[in-house]
Amino acid sequence: MSTELPPSLTAAMPLLERLHLAVWFFDMRRQSIVWANRQALQLWDAADLASLQERDFSISSEALRTRLAVYQAAFAEQRAVEENWTLYPHGLPLQVRCHCARFDNDWPDLMKVEAVPVSVDADTVRSVEMLRHVREMVSLYDDNGMVLQRNPAAALALPPSEGDALLASLPDPKLLAELRLAAMESRGVRRVVDVRLADGSMVRHQVQLFRIRDPATGESAMLISQHDVSDREKLLQLQRERSEELQGILDALPLPMVISELASERIRYANRLAIERYGMWLGSSSEFTPTSAALYEHAAERKRFLEILQQEGLVIDFHAVLRDREQRPFDASLTGCLIDYRGIPCVLASILDISHILQREHALEATLQHERELAEMQRRFVSMVSHEYRTPLAVIDGIAQRLQRQPELFHGEQLQSRAQRLRDMVKHMVSLADSVLTLTRLEEGQLVVQQGPVRLVPLLAELVEQSQDIHPDCQIEVSFAADDVLIVDGDAELLRVVFGNLISNAIKYSPRWQRLALRCTVAGREVHVTVQDWGVGIPADEQDKLFTRFFRASTALGIPGSGMGLALVRELVQRHGGSIAVDSSEDEGTRFTVRLPLLPALDERH
Repeated sequence: MSTELPPSLTAAMPLLERLHLAVWFFDMRRQSIVWANRQALQLWDAADLASLQERDFSISSEALRTRLAVYQAAFAEQRAVEENWTLYPHGLPLQVRCHCARFDNDWPDLMKVEAVPVSVDADTVRSVEMLRHVREMVSLYDDNGMVLQRNPAAALALPPSEGDALLASLPDPKLLAELRLAAMESRGVRRVVDVRLADGSMVRHQVQLFRIRDPATGESAMLISQHDVSDREKLLQLQRERSEELQGILDALPLPMVISELASERIRYANRLAIERYGMWLGSSSEFTPTSAALYEHAAERKRFLEILQQEGLVIDFHAVLRDREQRPFDASLTGCLIDYRGIPCVLASILDISHILQREHALEATLQHERELAEMQRRFVSMVSHEYRTPLAVIDGIAQRLQRQPELFHGEQLQSRAQRLRDMVKHMVSLADSVLTLTRLEEGQLVVQQGPVRLVPLLAELVEQSQDIHPDCQIEVSFAADDVLIVDGDAELLRVVFGNLISNAIKYSPRWQRLALRCTVAGREVHVTVQDWGVGIPADEQDKLFTRFFRASTALGIPGSGMGLALVRELVQRHGGSIAVDSSEDEGTRFTVRLPLLPALDERH
């Protein structure tokens, strides 16, 4: 490569060739080595000058361009620059100490380089090279503001390093004093301040100042990194204005909205409701994000939400049970989509609390189910009543027909027996009708309880005697407390219905009417009447429906009954200020306990 050289260099070549120091000349405009002595060719591992000139020395980075610009500025002031360089002969790194200067003022682009190989550890080399390549302006000052070191970006942009360069860069003495004090009191301070540049202009810089020790002398020093934020501040102001407008719109929405990073779950945006209900603060790595496990009551729902989101990129009206910031579960509808938010994969999601909607739906469904069950029980009741009436009517009709056809055959005891059977059938039908009417009157509020002192022992004894007459094979065990204390304030006829029904059921649902027990005990101000049988029992999962109108247990199949007796019993007991409880096991029997308030003794009432 033919390059025109200054006469002064041509004259100096013989002397330079005899030096034991590597010397070469670099054309900064053409970005090439124009001449090198023998020591330089050896350092560059080049066979001759022509092969060295053919190598590519073009500027490959912004950092290198900035560094050479700093050299140009120094050369213009007739200053040389001495610092370490990393060279790459044939791609292998080589550390050299270079003294760089302008060789001839008539040739301003020609730089003379004198180089000596040096040994520098890898960590130091990497640290220095990283500092040189960053666009951030980094400077090290002593306590007097003198420059100890600057990276190329700082050396090019900031005022010259003579005198108090720190004050020249930060011309407000009060602000500079505040920054120094803040740095002394903490590990570092960051501010956005007005800075003067080398050309005298003022710009806005973000400045970060640290108090350290100069690693060369051990003296106190200040490390300052800074960069221009003027354009950024303008954009930020515009962004703030637009963000405030958007925030106002989104805050007015009646549902929480949030944007969170897909990978880290860091919250990038949250509207007012998202913050208030779930603590989804902007910038936080909250446990409550649309993708975080802490938000979901059930892990399977979160897994399914993420699967749909990643497969389709959009999820609409996904129902899940979530937890609010007080860990209270609620039903929610999630809508989310994958978005690219400022270059980061994120999830935009809205959360709608649908608990009240589902509660209404469940209440409506429960009401409908109750109505369906009631309709079914009424259907069974009508069927049962038809059967219950048909049987006694058939018996009555049969006896009446025989009396019509052969009246002469019925006389004396036989006539009395037939008549008694007719009366029993009529009594059964009347009892069934009375139960229906009594329960209906109770529900409609038309039944009046005739309150008065009722002695329970005679009432219960009469019911036991009647039951023994009807079922002489049934063994009824009776245990009563003293008669004079078993007095309640109630309606004797209605109480007769209560206990008559319980005794009748105990006999009816006991196999072959073998055995039942009736006990009365006093517990404080109450009397407890217990009716126990050892019959078919009631399944545990059906006991909560036992006092429901028309309900009959599955163990009662094939046994006559209306399903109204226990519903009537409970209503009547409650009208007397008492309660009824059941304890039953299938195939082992059932125990009903009626609790009624005792009437105070006469001496207590006067």
